[in-house]
Amino acid sequence: MTNKEIKEQLLNKLMEAQKAIKERVETQDQMIKRLQALTAHEGLFIQIIDYFPFPILLFSPEGTLKMVNKALLTQIGINEEERLINQFNVFTGLRAKENIIQDAVKKALAGETVFLFEQRDPFKILGKTCGKIHEKMSEFYDIVFFPIKNNGNHTSHAAGVLIKQQP
Repeated sequence: MTNKEIKEQLLNKLMEAQKAIKERVETQDQMIKRLQALTAHEGLFIQIIDYFPFPILLFSPEGTLKMVNKALLTQIGINEEERLINQFNVFTGLRAKENIIQDAVKKALAGETVFLFEQRDPFKILGKTCGKIHEKMSEFYDIVFFPIKNNGNHTSHAAGVLIKQQP
């Protein structure tokens, strides 16, 4: 294979990867907009979040975990959300190597949408909080953190949605 063919093949692979990332970001952005629109109907919103098939977390402006859904509890392997709610704080409960999650939550609380791709074992940090670490913890997730805004269009919470990577 010549240098030109190698460069051409590499360029094609990079273009395919860029297209795949763009499609993922567009899909996740649409999902975020739909979830934000549903916040106007609080009762329905809570039911949708609870039964949403992807793990969801909701953080207060202080970084305290305020809500999780059933998919997240199932993934961690616990059935009492009280073991996590108001017990975990993203700003005080993480080690230095987990700062990427802290930074993403801070940015979401500042009004930004943040995409973290291919995060390995994001549930371990929550498992440590509730004293249980799920055995099956070698999976990769894309995580989207985004702001939840109140009626005055001010950010009131940061939400995170975790999407498991397909093998």
